[in-house]
Amino acid sequence: MEYQTIKEDGKVKFVVLPVSEFQMLLNRLEDSSDLHAIRKAKTEPLYDQKDAEEFIFMNPVKRERLEKGWTQKKLADKLRVKQSSIAKWERDGAVYRKSTRQKLAVVFGINEDSFR
Repeated sequence: MEYQTIKEDGKVKFVVLPVSEFQMLLNRLEDSSDLHAIRKAKTEPLYDQKDAEEFIFMNPVKRERLEKGWTQKKLADKLRVKQSSIAKWERDGAVYRKSTRQKLAVVFGINEDSFR
């Protein structure tokens, strides 16, 4: 989920997220199990704005790989490419061929538009 925090006096005052994410959350609130998950999330640590922004704007391949807890080598093995290819794809401003975007989307289980 993409979000941004806004601080006041060094404390998180607001959390800003895309309207589509907010609407999805509202729709999910109809399920009581989601309310339990929200209450549980209150005990999880909040990330400071700098860390959240770095993660949000991180190279998409690196972000997804870190989310999964994979090393570059593990991702390379899954895609049957060299680890150096993963390193290249994780550089800022990297551009991916359509076939690469498709492979990344499959291995991460997300939409290939995430890698545009």
